[in-house]
Parts: sequence; structure tokens; C-alpha cells
Amino acid sequence: MTRRRAGWAAGALALLALALLVDLLRPLPAAWFAPHQTRRVVDRDGGVLVERPLPDRGHELWVELDQVAPVAVDALLASEDHRFYAHLGVDPRAVARASWASLRAGRAVQGGSTLTQQLARLLAGRPPGLPGKVVEAWRALKLEAHLDKREILTWYLDRAYFGRGSYGIEAAARRVFDESAASLSPAEAALLVGLLPAPERLHPEVSRKRAREARDRVLERMVTLGSLSAEAAARARAEPIELRRRATEQLAPHLVARVLDEAPGDAVIRTTIDPALQRRVEDLVRRQLADLASYQVDHAAVLVVDVASSEVLAYVGSGGFDRDAGQVDAVRALRSPGSALKPFVYALALEDGVRPGDLVLDLPARYATTHGSWAPENYSRDHRGPLRVREALATSANLPAVGMLQRVGVATLQDRLLAMGFSLPEAATHYGLGLALGDAEVRLEDLVGGYAALARDGRWLPLRLTRDAPRPRPVAAFPPDVARVIADVLADPVARAPAFGRYGPLERPYPAAVKTGTSTGYRDNWTVGFTDRYVVGVWVGNFDNRPMGDVSGVTGAGPLWAAVMDAVTGGEAGPLRAPAGWVRHRTCALSGGAAGPSCPHTVDDWAPASEPERPPCAWHRPGTCRVDWPPELVGWARENGRLGGEGCAVTGDVAIAYPPGGTVLYVDPRLPADAQRVPLRADAPASATVQWQVDGEAVGDSAPGVAALWEPRRVGSHRIAVLLDGVVRDEVTVEILGAPR
Repeated sequence: MTRRRAGWAAGALALLALALLVDLLRPLPAAWFAPHQTRRVVDRDGGVLVERPLPDRGHELWVELDQVAPVAVDALLASEDHRFYAHLGVDPRAVARASWASLRAGRAVQGGSTLTQQLARLLAGRPPGLPGKVVEAWRALKLEAHLDKREILTWYLDRAYFGRGSYGIEAAARRVFDESAASLSPAEAALLVGLLPAPERLHPEVSRKRAREARDRVLERMVTLGSLSAEAAARARAEPIELRRRATEQLAPHLVARVLDEAPGDAVIRTTIDPALQRRVEDLVRRQLADLASYQVDHAAVLVVDVASSEVLAYVGSGGFDRDAGQVDAVRALRSPGSALKPFVYALALEDGVRPGDLVLDLPARYATTHGSWAPENYSRDHRGPLRVREALATSANLPAVGMLQRVGVATLQDRLLAMGFSLPEAATHYGLGLALGDAEVRLEDLVGGYAALARDGRWLPLRLTRDAPRPRPVAAFPPDVARVIADVLADPVARAPAFGRYGPLERPYPAAVKTGTSTGYRDNWTVGFTDRYVVGVWVGNFDNRPMGDVSGVTGAGPLWAAVMDAVTGGEAGPLRAPAGWVRHRTCALSGGAAGPSCPHTVDDWAPASEPERPPCAWHRPGTCRVDWPPELVGWARENGRLGGEGCAVTGDVAIAYPPGGTVLYVDPRLPADAQRVPLRADAPASATVQWQVDGEAVGDSAPGVAALWEPRRVGSHRIAVLLDGVVRDEVTVEILGAPR
């Protein structure tokens, strides 16, 4: 070689050496170290609810080297690279030994790759053939130049594949032994390390025999290299291979599925779930569904929310993720709410000046709607006449609620519900006045969020499922005083008693506001309520829309609501707050006016202190025990035999008992006239004396239990009238035949 060519060669080698040095010192590619951890969903305490493998990685859990049992590191070094601390990424001795063994066998029978080379392959892959080996070796040198030995071991143990979808020794330890890598015994560590040459073929879930043989080879190698005593190895070989893979608990499965879908890029999703409460609620749901099995009820959902933070503490989507249709999430399913929207109707009415002591009429009514004429009915199919607003809401009377919605407007209610996150996409005319009775579809989470707003002085917040969710400013859905009055009504067991009775599941030994709802045909049943700290919402029904067997709020969702509320409160709750700036006025329990001296039954109810007192009750007359009902109530009172107050007669509640209208009477002239007098009897209050007229002429009075006698004097039609205090209360027409004297 000429001196010139030698110079060129030397220069080229120098440039190559410089290029290699520059590449060696260049920072390692960030892509090699991109995180690939398994996605975790954890509860509010950090406990794992579920671990889900990434689509292209499987289960992978990162741990630091000091979180791995030292015996596992010893097993790895003994099996894969016992000169790990002596080489710089490539071990010439191992390469020579592997090459000689392969030459003698005529095929590749032994690998000479160090742990660092294997890590390079795990991080960046490798081209095929001999060039790939060279690239891998160079990358190993680069890793050694930039990472210390502990870092290399850490990355290897967290990225190596141990079979059955487990990447990293922590994931493998949990899958095979249901324990962490930090607590591995010599036998367990040797078994996991023994899988590395052929993870799927040697895995104990595939073949325990092959797994045991691989384990024993690692133990033997450790004894040879002095990292394990012969006695310890013998004990390890004697251990049976016990797979202790734990069945997934599937706590809060519907919530887990939801947050995984809503936060696809998050490696760790921190939910707000209280694990102990979640387990308790899931157990209560299972028990209630068992109790309701004979009522054709298959599914139930429960949501528990912290009032102050709006965090969801318990989330049960169906009461059985593995049951028929159990993966449907009823927390998010659109269902008919029945009467559960009524508190929002009355809240708007309170804003409009209505007060809980005001009078509303629970009477038959018919409404003209865009869908035709509509006559709503009460759940009980009867009517209670005059009710105070408090009673109407507490007993969930349908007709007063429809009247209230007509007053405030369907569009107004829809706008307010939309502001609180409800999904009501149609025009207000589509829902009509039936919106007060559940003629729409809402979600359990919508209802719970709305009731939480009432519990939070009218301030609505979106429900928070994760601890990292944004904290938006609250929406002022209702004035604070209105929200507190509604809560006071919903927590009133006396006002609720005529429809729900006393001491049932809705009445707790602590202050709690609660409302039920049942959809048409018993397809949905709800109970939603709150204390000063918690909101609990319950739905029961069937996802295939089959009707339940006569299940109401008290028998279906109510008992489950009570059990969950007792669990979350521990049986104790603070008082619900009184409306600021409001005072309690003495009110006539029947008329809703300010109580007068003659009102036999009075109650206290809320009204703004700045508002003038309501007009005094004009129904009860001083010195008597009578009630002057308005004309629209008189007919209803007659039909239903209603009395006002305690034993007081309803004025107008007087009817002719005999003779009935249309009666034909025959007078026989052969008989004495006084023997053919017609008795006039009236149904009237016990203390009332009524007057009788025939054809406008007075014929006498009758005291309670005594009939007046009328002597007919001509044939033909006669108009008989009964009067009370000079006012005609009832009239009938009779026909006289024969020959009166």
C-alpha cells in the first residue's frame, strides 16, 4: 500500500472513529423510553379498580429496582448475564463461547447477548441477520455510555416479556402469584426468570412441567455461581407451583368502563369512588334485587354524590355487570322519571310568588294540548280537593303539579332543566304539561345532579367522576331560599303521610328530603333524596322495558334508597337549613289563608318576612263550625262527603236525601191527607238546621236526624229545595199523581 493510500485509510478510520464517538455521545432517542404502562383506574384512596393492557403492549407495570426482590435480580443475572457488572454492554467472552458452541453444533445453539443487548432489542427492536447483531451491539454500548447499571436492570425488568400478556416482572408476579415483585421467594423468582427464553411455551398456565424444569435450571445456575445456597435451592425445588391469580373484583365496572372510554390517553385515572362504600352499595343492590325478584324486577342503579364537592362516591350501573343486559349503564340510560321532576316545577312556582301554605285544588281537570284533550289522573285515581302546596308536593298529587306547570310554563321548566345538564332535546311543545308527570326521558345522573343543586342552595355543579376533573363555577339554578323551602317540604313526613304513610322507608331517623317517581305502566321506579351532606339516587326497572309487578317508589326504589342513605350517613345527619329571610306564619290548614280564631286546625308554614301576611281565612265563620268552600269545591264535596277541618261542616255540603230527583208520588184520595205527607230528608252537617221550600214556598225546617213533612196539594211537577242559612244548597223535581185533597 502506498504511503498516500495509507494516509487516506488512516483518515477514513479517524473520521469513522470520530463519527462513532459523536454517535456514542449523542443523547439516546426519546422514543426508546416512551412510557408504555398499563392503564390503571384507581379509587379515591389509590386502590386499583382495574388494570387494562394497552392494545399493543399487554399488562405492563413499572417498578423501581428497589421494589424488586434481590433474589429475583440474582436469578436474572445468573441465568442471563452473570458478567453483567464486568462488561461495557458487549461481553467478548460470551460472544466467543456462543460462537464456538454454534460452530461445533453447526447451528445457533447459544446466544451471547448481554442483558444490555437484550434491553436494546426491547427498546428499539433489531434488524435481521448479522447486521442486526452489529446494530444491537452498538446500541448496547450506547446504553452503557448513558445509563448506569441499576438503570439498565430497571428498564430490563420492567420491559421484558414474561408471557401471557405480562410485560415486566411486576405484572408477571401479580398475574402468576397475585403478589408484588418485592415479595417473590427464590422459587417464584427463579420460575419467572426461567420463562424469559420462551415465555409462552414455558409459562405455567401452559405447561407446569416445562415451567418447573425452567425454574430448576435457574436455581441450579444460581447455586453454581454462588448467589444461592444449595440448601435454599433444594427448598425452592421442593415447592409446588401454585398459581394464585386473583379473579378481578370488578368493583364499579360501569364507572370503570365509562372513564376508560372518556379518558383514552390517561395512564392512571383517579376516580372519586369510595371503595368501602361502593362494595356496601353493590351488596345492598344485590339484596334488593333478590327481594324484588317476585315483582319482575331485574335491574337497579344507584348513584351517591357528595353535596359539597359533587364527587361521585358510589356508582352502580345495573346491579350485575355479568347478568342479562347487565352491562347497560342505567346511570346514563334515558328513562321516564315519573313524578321525580315535580320539585323543580314547584321551585319555579315559588319563584313566581307561590308559597307552601297557599291553596291548590286537587280536582278533575281537562287540558287542551297540541296532542289533543288531556285529563290527567292521580296515582291513587281519586282527588283530595283543597290542598296546601306543601301537601300537594309532599304527597305527589298529579293534578296540582300539572296546574303549577301551566302557571310557570313548560318552556321555563325545560330551560331550567337544561341549565342543570338534563337532556331534553325536543321543543317544549313536544313535552307539554305532561313534563310534570314524567312525559320525557332523563338520566339518573341528571336527577341526582338536579337534587344536589337543591341540597346546595340552588347551585348546580356537574358530577365529578375523577379527582382530576375540572372544577367549573356553579350555575345558579334556583334562589337559595327557594331551594331550602323545597328541601323542607320534601323532608316533611307529616305532609307526606296521607299518600305514603308514616315511618316507612322514606322517613329516616335523621333529616332527609326525598321524592319518588313511578313511570306509566310501572316500567321505571325512582327514589332520589338528600341530607345536608349526601345525595342518593336509585332507579329500579327492566332494560327490556317490561313492566314491573305493581312496584311503587315505597316498595321498589324506596327501601334501597333508605338502606344506601343509612350506609352513607351512618344513621346521622345534620339539620337542613332554614330559608334565610323567611318566617313561619300561622296558616289555616284547610284554606291556606292566615289562621283566624274560628279555624279548627292550623299549621305553621314559610313565607318571606318582607311579604305582607296572607289575607285571613274567610272560610270559617266566627261562632260556628262551618267552612265556606268556593263554588268549584261544593260539587266535589257533595260527591265525596268531605268535611272541612275537624268535624266542621262544609257549607254547601248539603244534599237532598229524599225524595230523589225524578221521583213519582201517587196520592190516594181515599186515605187521610196527614197519612200521605212526604218526608223531606237532607244529608247535612250534624250541627245544621236546614229549611225546606216547595215551589218557592216555605214548608218547614228539619233538625239533624229529623225529617220535615210536606203535604202535596196538587198534581203535577213540584220543585223541592233545601236551604242552609237562607241559601239554596240543593234542588230536585218530583211528580205528583192522583187526587190530593
